[in-house]
Amino acid sequence: GKGPHQPSPGPAPAESDEFGSFLYWRPPLPSIEEELRELLAITSSPEPPEQHRSSADGASAGEEEEEEDEESDDEGWITPSNLKEAQQDMGHFDTAPVGVQVGCVTTDFAMQNVLLQMGLHVLAVNGMLIRRARSYILRCHGCFRTTSDMTKVFCPHCGNKTLKKVAVSVSEDGSLHMHFSRNPKVLNPRGLRYPLPAPQGGKHANNPHLVEDQRFPQQRLSRKARQKTNVFDPDYLAGASPFAENDVHSRAAHL
Repeated sequence: GKGPHQPSPGPAPAESDEFGSFLYWRPPLPSIEEELRELLAITSSPEPPEQHRSSADGASAGEEEEEEDEESDDEGWITPSNLKEAQQDMGHFDTAPVGVQVGCVTTDFAMQNVLLQMGLHVLAVNGMLIRRARSYILRCHGCFRTTSDMTKVFCPHCGNKTLKKVAVSVSEDGSLHMHFSRNPKVLNPRGLRYPLPAPQGGKHANNPHLVEDQRFPQQRLSRKARQKTNVFDPDYLAGASPFAENDVHSRAAHL
């Protein structure tokens, strides 16, 4: 009678179902001292009603745990019903622009970059959409000068054929940052040393382009061919027309 009263081992499974479950992902349970005191007081009552009550409590607790498990499973798993909410929480949800009737759908990032620079609307396929358009400049790896004219083949400063395309980005303060590639094959000199052929003359010469101001034949029509061409003829077809007849038998066509 002097020591703490210990409950009998009979009704122990009743509270073990409720308080011994693996609930580490749920909020902490409230204090259960009062409930334990009630259980200690009930142990002095007859055994059959206690068993009946414990079975009923265990069944109700089991049902509540099953309902809570189902709710927790519904909250944890991503289903088609809560897919948009999950994407919004993760920050990967692309809202459709308002008032857009036509959009381009492609998974090619280079094509998306061109479409964004043209001002067209690009739609994402499974979220695969570039975040910002990338700009490029040409940088000479001989004199380290840059140019924004992407049609250049030779460096406008040193005149060498050493221009390489480099991605650039502009920061908030207006400074230009160049993003270089770590791939060593970008500046691979293989295939740049070869014997030059003897220069050819004439209208149908095929010489390598070595400098920017190199002279090339103009490939103009001869006087006899110009006399045969009558642009005022009602049956005249321009060269860009899909119905134009292409010469495939002359020497110029074979060359």
